[in-house]
Amino acid sequence: MRGRIFIIFILIFFLSCTVTPDSYKTLSGNIQYKGDQKGPVQIQLYKLEVSPQGKAHRLTKRDIYGAKKPFKELTLNQPSVYKFSKLPSGHYSVLAYMDLDKDHQLDFQPVEPWGWYASHPGARYSPVDLTQENKSNVDCLLRAPTPFPEKNIQKEHGALRWINGLPVLHLQGTVEERGYAHGYLIGKQIIDFFEFYIIEDIWQSAKKYTEIFVPFLEKHLHLPLELEKESQALIQGMKDSGINMEVESLGRDFNQTDLMAINAYIERRAAFPVSSPSSCTQFAFWGDFTQNTPLQGALVAARNMDGECDVRKVTVSHFLLFAVDPSEPGRKRWISTMWPGFVGTISGINEEGLYSMENAGGSSPGDVVGKITPCSWVQRYILEQGVNKVTSDEILKKMKQFQCEGGGVTAPGSIILWASPYQNPETPAFVYEGDRFGGKMRMPDQVRPLHPHTIMASNHHKVYGFNPDQPHLSFGRPVSFSSRWRYEAGMNEMEAWARKNKTLGIPEAKRLLQIVSHGSTEYSVIFSANQMRVWVAVDDLKTNMWDAPYLEWKEYHFNQLFGRIPK
Repeated sequence: MRGRIFIIFILIFFLSCTVTPDSYKTLSGNIQYKGDQKGPVQIQLYKLEVSPQGKAHRLTKRDIYGAKKPFKELTLNQPSVYKFSKLPSGHYSVLAYMDLDKDHQLDFQPVEPWGWYASHPGARYSPVDLTQENKSNVDCLLRAPTPFPEKNIQKEHGALRWINGLPVLHLQGTVEERGYAHGYLIGKQIIDFFEFYIIEDIWQSAKKYTEIFVPFLEKHLHLPLELEKESQALIQGMKDSGINMEVESLGRDFNQTDLMAINAYIERRAAFPVSSPSSCTQFAFWGDFTQNTPLQGALVAARNMDGECDVRKVTVSHFLLFAVDPSEPGRKRWISTMWPGFVGTISGINEEGLYSMENAGGSSPGDVVGKITPCSWVQRYILEQGVNKVTSDEILKKMKQFQCEGGGVTAPGSIILWASPYQNPETPAFVYEGDRFGGKMRMPDQVRPLHPHTIMASNHHKVYGFNPDQPHLSFGRPVSFSSRWRYEAGMNEMEAWARKNKTLGIPEAKRLLQIVSHGSTEYSVIFSANQMRVWVAVDDLKTNMWDAPYLEWKEYHFNQLFGRIPK
């Protein structure tokens, strides 16, 4: 017994020697806020996992939304200094929000000012190393985007209206008139989208944006004259509206290059190599699939817009339906499901039922090239100009007007589903697969699903840069697991339905979008081309993952989005 007591005494003595007050650390800083709202501040301290090499694993969006519990929390009566004491040695991240409704939860509706410790402007939640010494000046700046006005507003040549629960920006007139109204009506939201999505989510650094993307845009981007005019007018409209034009993380005013960073955000993939994209999914079905339904053979096209998922959910709160009515002779009206500041579109439909929506695609290796026209402008141009006959050859001919110096059209590596009303015997849907060096049109029944009245796309090419003997590669590089499983899941469901002679309609389109979603779908669109009807589902503003196709669907007729703009 005495021996055991002696051993226990030795253990206690040893532990008391190795775990001393000096082994604990202190972390402190200041919670900063420049707005007018008032309320208690919740500060959340997260202890980070560390790799065998000693590198801290950064927090993920899923962690912040509840998958990981804070290690410690503090409450302040107002923004001020804070301090965490007696912390075990390790790596941490600090986040803080103003708890306006005092429910001890971060809320985006109504939006609560929120921020985190960032090692430099525009950065995400940076790790704090407490393995060697105490840390002070771990400051957090609380910020909040500005929601769209709750009431309808208008300006000559433009109106922002709420229709069936979603904001619709109706623009009418010449490119300059439309651009000016666009900037005047929603200038603050344009800066929000740029600040919180382009800088904070995509680039995660104001410095990287300034040193990498700005020179790329200014050197390699080609702006057609109408894009130049509309952009200049948009900036002027923002200025004349009287808003503060400053981009806080950049320390300067928002300018035309920043506007191009919005419209050419997918061209980031053309500026330098990025990992294999793993985002959106699309499909279309028609003819035999929809013949014995109220659709009577009509084409249905649908897409999940995935991946534009900033942690503040600005791509949800600032989702916008555009309804554009050009006054130039011969131009077509078109609608777009995008965000503030977009002069072009990568998710658009025109008044003749032409549908054009882009997925991120692979790219062949090679140098950065010049004279790149933003893909969003190429798609908008074709929708607005229209085509005499919607065929793969005619669309490709239109696209090739915008070839860059490498010979291709879609410089970042893109997959575009083109679709139109089904009028037997024409093929109403096909997929363009391309990058800065070339591209090919993929037709229905060319690859699985092997049915002449359906076509699918995820994020890897199936004909351009594709070797059927190595289906896991694109241009010799691995295809992301996400892109492969989404394509396989949707394809297998479609083929099973075909074998069972199942008739398809809008409910089946919704089900397919759910099957291929994976918690990162900020919005979904379904289009019945022959009936010119559109269904839109947008993710909610809860602090959880992005599940748009599982949420409420809003239905519109194309013409419903175009009201009268009083002069």
